[in-house]
Amino acid sequence: MSFEAFLIVALGGLLVGVLSGMFGIGGGTMIVPLLNLVFSVPIAGATATSLFTIAPTAISGTLKHVQQKTADIKLGVLIGISGALTSALGAWLSGDLPETVLVGITALVILYSAYRMFKSSRNKQPAAAESSPKSVKRTVIIAVILGLFAGFIAGLVGVGGGFIIVPMSIALLGFTMHRAAGTSLLAIAIIAIPGIISHAILGHIWYLHGLALLVGTIPGAQWGAHLAARIPDRALRLAFGVVLVFAGGMLIVNQLIL
Repeated sequence: MSFEAFLIVALGGLLVGVLSGMFGIGGGTMIVPLLNLVFSVPIAGATATSLFTIAPTAISGTLKHVQQKTADIKLGVLIGISGALTSALGAWLSGDLPETVLVGITALVILYSAYRMFKSSRNKQPAAAESSPKSVKRTVIIAVILGLFAGFIAGLVGVGGGFIIVPMSIALLGFTMHRAAGTSLLAIAIIAIPGIISHAILGHIWYLHGLALLVGTIPGAQWGAHLAARIPDRALRLAFGVVLVFAGGMLIVNQLIL
């Protein structure tokens, strides 16, 4: 990789990091299209490299959210551990699925998550569950199921799972966008680890591209979390929905062109 290419990837990583910290995503929804479309990294390599950068990026953003008290640590750990149980399985399956299938699954889940965000943004006030918590048992069950599903998709398509965790935690756990983002990043940091190990063993990771991304994503996640605290909840949901539509659309257009 040339110095110019390294710099471009790092700058792209900075933008991804900001979005990660703001919206509680690992950044895979941006990283996969960036590597696949701009740098012609095969989709399997793009998804693996994306996952490789997600854990450090998520940890960076999590630290800022914890400082701002916009993360539910207990539920974040529960979702993360549940997701870690299935992320390795998703990573293993990703090497055996056709590229078209992987892209299709990724785009569909991203676009559905965007729909959920636009729908939830109609509520100007935080969900009632913030002041009237659900029973502990039901909350735990929801968190575990959410983690299992998010972890599998994360390993399969090389994302952190935040684009699932954030809208579903708003809809099912009654989180505000800010709390959902902080909790999601904590879960993502845990979920990504088994998938990273699996992809490393399978030889899917493009390490130089991943290191270039981390140069930008780690400081970017801190800045993004800082910015998120200053943006109204409803505006943050709408912005997240737009970002997801853009990411899903990029993947679909790329696949149609090819």
